Amino acid sequence: MFNKKNKVCPICDNKLGFFKHEFSGGVRICDKCFNSSGITVNELLERGQTNIPIDELEERVNAYREVVDKTEKFVITKQIGNFVAFDENQQKWALLSSFKGEIKQTYNYSDVINFELLEDGNSVASGGLGRALVGGVLFGGVGAIVGGVTGKKTSKGICSSLKLKVTVNDMANPVVYINFIETKLKTDGFAYRTFAESAQECLSTFQLICDRFSEEKTVKPSSDTADEIMKFKNLLDAGAITEEEYNIKKKELLGI
Repeated sequence: MFNKKNKVCPICDNKLGFFKHEFSGGVRICDKCFNSSGITVNELLERGQTNIPIDELEERVNAYREVVDKTEKFVITKQIGNFVAFDENQQKWALLSSFKGEIKQTYNYSDVINFELLEDGNSVASGGLGRALVGGVLFGGVGAIVGGVTGKKTSKGICSSLKLKVTVNDMANPVVYINFIETKLKTDGFAYRTFAESAQECLSTFQLICDRFSEEKTVKPSSDTADEIMKFKNLLDAGAITEEEYNIKKKELLGI
C-alpha cells in the first residue's frame, strides 16, 4: 500500500520527481500522470484532491493513453478549422480541440449513422446513412443560415450556438458534438460567416462519407446472399434449373 512516503508513481512505476501530487490515502503520483488524468482545477475544488481514489486516477490515465496511441497513427489528409480532421487512408475522422486543434478522439467513417446541424437548438440541416442532405442553405439576407429542415427562415441578428450533432455506432458514447459557435455573434458579421462556412463544409464531408458507405452496402451482397446465389449457381451447373431461372433468382437476391 502506498502512502505519503512512496517514492515511485503507482501508475507509471517511474520515480517521483520534484513535482508530485497527493491523493486519497496519501498516495502520490507524478506530474506527468497528473496531467494525463485530465483533472481540472474546478474538479479539485469541488471534490477535494485527497478524496480522489488512485483507482479512478489510473483509469483516467489509461483512457488518455489509449487516445494518444490512436492519434499518433492518425494522418490528417483533410482538416476543417480547429474542429474536425479526416484521415482518408485509414477512413477515420477526429474531433479536435477548438483551442489548439489537437486530436481529442478518433472515429471510423463506417460508424457515422447520421448528423444534424443545430443553430440555437433549432435543426437547420441533417443527413446520414441512406438519407439525402436536407437544409443547410447558408447566408440569407442577414447572413444567417436559412431554409433548414423545418423550412423556416432565420432572420434573427444574433447566434449563440452552432454545432453539428453526429450520431455514431458506439453504445457508450453515441453522440458527438462539433461546436462551431459557443458565444453570441452577429449573423451579418465576418466571424459568423467563417464558422458557418466550416459547418457547411462539415455537412458536405459527412454526407459524402455516408453516401460512400450506403453505396457499398447496396453494391456488396451480404455473405448470406452470396451463399444463396452460389447454391443456385450450383443448380444451374448441375442442369437442375435454366440460365433464365438462375438470372431471375440472382436479381431477386440482389434486389435488382
